[in-house]
Amino acid sequence: MRILHTADWHIGAKTDDLDRFEEQKQALKQIVDYANKYQVDMVLIAGDIYNNIVPSAEDEELFYKTVVDLSRNGNCAVVAIAGNHDDPKRLSNANIFADKFGIYLVGSIDDIQIDKGRTDTNIYATKCGKGYIEFHTQQGEDIVLALLPYPSYYRYKEIRKEGENFQDKVKQWLKPGVSAFRDDTINITMAHVMSYGNDLEPEEFMSYTTLSTTFNYVDQKLFHNKAVYTALGHIHQAVAVNKDKNIFYSGSLINQFFSARESEPTNILIVDLDKNGVKNIIKQPLDVKTLKKFTVNSVAQAHKVLSKNPNDLVKIIIENVDNFDGEIDNSEYTPYITTTDLKNLRKQHPNLVTLSVITNQARSSCEIASKKDLTNAEIFDHFVKARHGVESDPDVKELFLSLMSEGLYEAD
Repeated sequence: MRILHTADWHIGAKTDDLDRFEEQKQALKQIVDYANKYQVDMVLIAGDIYNNIVPSAEDEELFYKTVVDLSRNGNCAVVAIAGNHDDPKRLSNANIFADKFGIYLVGSIDDIQIDKGRTDTNIYATKCGKGYIEFHTQQGEDIVLALLPYPSYYRYKEIRKEGENFQDKVKQWLKPGVSAFRDDTINITMAHVMSYGNDLEPEEFMSYTTLSTTFNYVDQKLFHNKAVYTALGHIHQAVAVNKDKNIFYSGSLINQFFSARESEPTNILIVDLDKNGVKNIIKQPLDVKTLKKFTVNSVAQAHKVLSKNPNDLVKIIIENVDNFDGEIDNSEYTPYITTTDLKNLRKQHPNLVTLSVITNQARSSCEIASKKDLTNAEIFDHFVKARHGVESDPDVKELFLSLMSEGLYEAD
C-alpha cells in the first residue's frame, strides 16, 4: 500500500504580521494533487492542523474541503490527529459526518469512532479500539494504525503523580494502540510529539535533554516496536529520527519562521510499504515561499538584497553601526536612516515582510528602534543581554523558541 505523510499545516498562521492563508490554500491544493498523482491509499496528518485552538470559520472550511478532496469519495482513507494547537474535542466532533467519507479525526486515544457501514471503497475501516483503527483494502491488505494525539496529562484527563516519569506515561498511553499490531498486518504509528534522533552533535544532545524535563520530549525508543513506519508531527522540518526504524517527521506545510532551516522548500513523504517493511520513500517538495533573513549596513544594500530575492519572503536587519559585523561598502554606508527610506523599501519590495533597524544608540542600550518588527528570537536575545549581560546560547535559544512557537504552555 502507499501512504502520504504530512503534518503541521497550521492553517491560519501568520509570519510576523503577514497573513499566509492564500499560500496555505495553494500548498494544500498541491498535496491533493500529489495524493491523486501517486494514487495513495491513505493520508496521515500528524497533528497541528490549525494554528489556533479556536480556528476561524474560513480556516475550518479550508481544512474540511481539503480532507474531502483527499478522500476521493472514500477511496483514500484520511486520518488526522490533534496536535497541541488543536482542540481535541472540536476536531473529533466532526466525525459525526467525516467518517462517512473515509475521514477519521482523532482528538484523543479514547475517542475513536468508525463507520462500518461502507465496504465498497478501495480502503475502509473494519475495527477500532482505544488508540487504534484497523483498515482493509480491496487488495486484501490489513492495516493497523496506532494513534497518539498530542499527549499531556491535561488532555488525557490524568494527574501527574509525584516522581512519575513522563516517558513511562507516554509508553502507557501508546500501549493500547500498538498492542493491536499483529504479524499479518501493516503496522503504522502516528503521533504528535517532540522527539530527537541518533545523529545529534554532543552540544545539541545536551540542549535537547536539558529541555526535555520541562517540555516533555519523547525518547524515540518508545516507537521501537512492530510498526513498520512511524509518522510524526510537531517539528517543522523533514527529519529522519531513525532511518533504520523508519521514524520520520514530514515537516510543516509552509515555512513560517525566519531561520536558517526554513530557507528550503517544505515536503510531504510518499511511502510504499507492506507488512514486512518500507519499500520506498519519496520526499516530495512543495512549491512554497522560502523565508530568508539578511543583515545589511545600509538602505542601498537592503534594496539590492530584496531585488535579488523577489520570490522569497525576506526579513531585513539594518545594522547601521560603526562595528557592523560584515562587509561594509563605504560608498553606500550612511550614518542616518530616515522614515522615508524605510517607507520606500516597503513600497518598492512587496517581498519585504519584516524590517528592523539597529542603531548605535539602540545597540548600546539593548533597545531596538522598531521593536514591533522584531521576531521572538531577537526579543529573546535582547532580554538575555539586558537581564544577564551575556549573549544568549544559540542552541538553547533555537530550541526554546521553537517550543514557544508550538504553544506548549498547556496546564498539566
